[in-house]
Amino acid sequence: MAEENQDIGGRLRSARLRQGLEIDALARELKYTRAILQAIEAGDWPRLGAPVFARNLVGRYAARLGVSVDLDAVAQHLHAPVLRSQVPVSRFGRFAEFSARHAAYAGGSLLVLSMVYGALSLVPSGPVQVRSLDPALDQPLAQAILAAPEAEAPAGEPAQPPADAPTALVPEEVPEHVAASAGVAPAPAASKTEAAAAPRPVAASFTGGVLPRQLEMRFSGESWIEVMRRDGSVIERVLARAGEVRRYPLAEVGRVTVGNVDATEVIVDGSRVNLDGVRAANVARFALSSDGSIEAIAR
Repeated sequence: MAEENQDIGGRLRSARLRQGLEIDALARELKYTRAILQAIEAGDWPRLGAPVFARNLVGRYAARLGVSVDLDAVAQHLHAPVLRSQVPVSRFGRFAEFSARHAAYAGGSLLVLSMVYGALSLVPSGPVQVRSLDPALDQPLAQAILAAPEAEAPAGEPAQPPADAPTALVPEEVPEHVAASAGVAPAPAASKTEAAAAPRPVAASFTGGVLPRQLEMRFSGESWIEVMRRDGSVIERVLARAGEVRRYPLAEVGRVTVGNVDATEVIVDGSRVNLDGVRAANVARFALSSDGSIEAIAR
């Protein structure tokens, strides 16, 4: 067999020399090492590795030189490598491998979750801010209303209403027969004298002996209100307290906002108005038409 191997290797070496090929140049062309070509020409097949590798290396070398060789003779006396299983064969080994693999999965998952939780805990977050749907009252105005005591008029002088106070309807000029028909008691003589001495808005006077139409709001609790004229100017923007009653000439009122509908009663020309159709949550926004009807407005 050694002679047969050397015969195959010798034939390949003789063919190379006849063709004038250098062993180094041929190794670079076939992308072999010089040691592999020397082993092939010497017939040292065990240095080529497993039978499948030896057949491939010798076959490519012989094909390049144009020499026919028996590749089966090259591989038949080479021993195939012994394949050994890397998987444990015992039940305990399989159980140990299974447990280790799943323990690694569980440990990795816990590590990732702890890292995510730590990253989220570093994000700055504050308490949830809840904002009311009610219109916000101007803070300086609200503090001034709550903190400032009621101004007391000097002794002997009539109290003057604030400049932004709503126009009050005073029946000092109502004739007795008109007041009786309207259910309004005539004012005493002292009240008429004081009312004549104090400046009176023009809108508060009666025309033609007929009571002016008015918007009245009665409050059973604190409620922020905003009353605006038809031209968009503000008549009054104030925090009304429980027990107060505020009245406005209907001809001047354009839009109204009520911040606490549950504690506010709206009356137009003596008739109570149902605000369910113009309220959102506990805030009502409506516009007054010339005939006294109300309609909802957008925010």
